[in-house]
Amino acid sequence: MAAKPCLLVVDDEPDLVQSVQDLLRFDYRVLGATRASEGLAILDREPVHIVMSDQRMPEMTGVEMLSQVKHKHPDTVRLLFTAYSDLSAVIDAINDGNVYRYISKPWEVTDLKATLRQAYDYYMLQEDRRKLLKEVQAKNAMLASANLELHRANEMKKAFIKVASHELRTPLTILLGLSEHAVRMTKPTPDLHALMEKIRLSGHRLNERVDQMVKMLLAERFERPLQPQDVEAGALIRSAADEIGHFIAARQQKLEVSVANDLGVLHVEPDKIRDSLVQLLVNAIKFTADGGTISLVAAKIDDRLRISVTDTGQGIPQESLARVFDPFFTGFDVSRHSSGTFEYDKRGLGLGLSMAKAFVEMHGGTLTVTSEQGKGTTFAMELPARRAA
Repeated sequence: MAAKPCLLVVDDEPDLVQSVQDLLRFDYRVLGATRASEGLAILDREPVHIVMSDQRMPEMTGVEMLSQVKHKHPDTVRLLFTAYSDLSAVIDAINDGNVYRYISKPWEVTDLKATLRQAYDYYMLQEDRRKLLKEVQAKNAMLASANLELHRANEMKKAFIKVASHELRTPLTILLGLSEHAVRMTKPTPDLHALMEKIRLSGHRLNERVDQMVKMLLAERFERPLQPQDVEAGALIRSAADEIGHFIAARQQKLEVSVANDLGVLHVEPDKIRDSLVQLLVNAIKFTADGGTISLVAAKIDDRLRISVTDTGQGIPQESLARVFDPFFTGFDVSRHSSGTFEYDKRGLGLGLSMAKAFVEMHGGTLTVTSEQGKGTTFAMELPARRAA
């Protein structure tokens, strides 16, 4: 059973205090006092929801007493009962916030009970507000602590980026220096010279990307707009095919390249499209057995350029087909994960195809896949033949 609200009645007439106690005993726990000092002492030791005081008392007026209550026990709802001759003092007390309501003497029992109910409802509303405020303050304290941890983590992240940048740049500097030297040394051997030139170019591209990523991370700008330029479509496609030529040779596969002469110009960021094509070609190499065939076909269809990469490999199961572009999706066969680049049926992190799709869609294009298990797979990239800057 819920505890009754506690009401304190202060009046210098004991009979009036007793009559209120008798009248309200079923609905309230009624405490009584005949002096203001006695009422204040009760408030100091008892949890009181409502205090109701007479205005005219010997020690101090009701307004003076309730003013003290406001400062010492601000949660207690304060009521004042008085005759009409004291209304000016009551109005001042209400305006100052010392009194919630006043009750005129003599009172009607119905009006008194209604006023007390309203006073208790007001107390409960304020109590709910106080609880919510405490919860908000607690949440704010938690947020402040979390923000402090985030700030520390951000500082650690920046420190890590700087360290990682140094750790990446040091071997890259050595790689770039050695590759430049190797390019000069291998000029008398054309095949080896061509291979070293590819290593040198790839090293420079990697160095540019490390620079770009470090700048973006330190500036906390994780996206940047495309920086497209006009490039001859056929040359871009052939350069991607040229990059994976040694992988094809190592796997004793055959790469069939069919690039139409009328492809025209693409308005793209070349590295992103080249990387996407290389990823599709490497993917085809990895999932095609030694000696298999891979086709790279590019043709213009209306105002779009279609580039397809088709292999004669193992194909993709139908249940996995819808998820091949999902980040980190590798078919769930963890035994086949490998850091290898072109070995048969080796799985990486599962990011290559998702990034290729993202790069193509950045340019207003599409990347789709069709496959039949045991017969092979086709990835089809479509791009606008010329895209406005």
